[in-house]
Amino acid sequence: MKGSLRPDAAVADLARASLGLVTRDQLGGLGLTEQQRRTAVASGLLVRVAPGVYRHRAWPAGWRQAVLTAVLAAGPGAVASHMSAAALWGFDGIGRGAVEVTVPRGRQPRLVGGKVHRSRDLMPVDVDLDRPIPVTTPARTLLDIAPRLGPDGLEEALDGAARDGLVWLPHLRWRLDELRRPGRPGVARLAALVERADGARRTDSWLEQQALRAVRAAGLPLPRCQLTRRPGGGGVARLVMAWPELRAAAEFDGHATHATRRQRQADNERSARLVLDGERLVRFTFEDVVERPDYVVTILRSLLAAA
Repeated sequence: MKGSLRPDAAVADLARASLGLVTRDQLGGLGLTEQQRRTAVASGLLVRVAPGVYRHRAWPAGWRQAVLTAVLAAGPGAVASHMSAAALWGFDGIGRGAVEVTVPRGRQPRLVGGKVHRSRDLMPVDVDLDRPIPVTTPARTLLDIAPRLGPDGLEEALDGAARDGLVWLPHLRWRLDELRRPGRPGVARLAALVERADGARRTDSWLEQQALRAVRAAGLPLPRCQLTRRPGGGGVARLVMAWPELRAAAEFDGHATHATRRQRQADNERSARLVLDGERLVRFTFEDVVERPDYVVTILRSLLAAA
């Protein structure tokens, strides 16, 4: 046994760093003999969850732990991927579901406890090993899940990943070019979305993204987003959507960012200064965008026609 810790304390410290899981090799690295390992399992200190993988009894089972269990059981080079990776990165519109891992082509892991993908082109640039669960990068994850999602779902995932700073569009374009090949469906659709995702048209929130989709679907001229203005009277205003050549703009009041009296007061003052400065400005609520997008489109169409 290495160090001065008792075996159970050393195992607990090891498990704490990996969602309550330890492997047979890690236990051996601590100096535990096979007999000590069997004793820990027999006593209930460790619960076998996959071949060579054990859960410390102090840790409850959960989805993230199940993903890491599959990665550890799949062996060296395995990473969480596809929809599991999308959920780990927090992509918009994607929740926790089936466990999926990717291993290098030629590997044949068994009894993993999830779906195993074998890849011939999983490169170091496509994996992130610095997180609690080894996982494909956001860019590679988008490419992997593109065939699984409809056009709206893929656009929502891409928009959210760009908004959260998880993907850099030039890097994503590069990986798409490198990995484009026959038999990889969804890549062309993702590439088209990336090309359309002009950085000037990126928005800061899910609500604004939904509004932008409605604008695009209606065939209205695409706005510039998060455009900075300096209205008369001082201060800086950032317009959520703007058509600067028409001096027209739209604002969206989400529940989280316009919740207090002071916030509403600041919003109204900013709107007043913009209108006095010659801006045609309309405002919409969360409910407008979610419950009656046709109304939003109608008002915006009238705004642009008047401008």
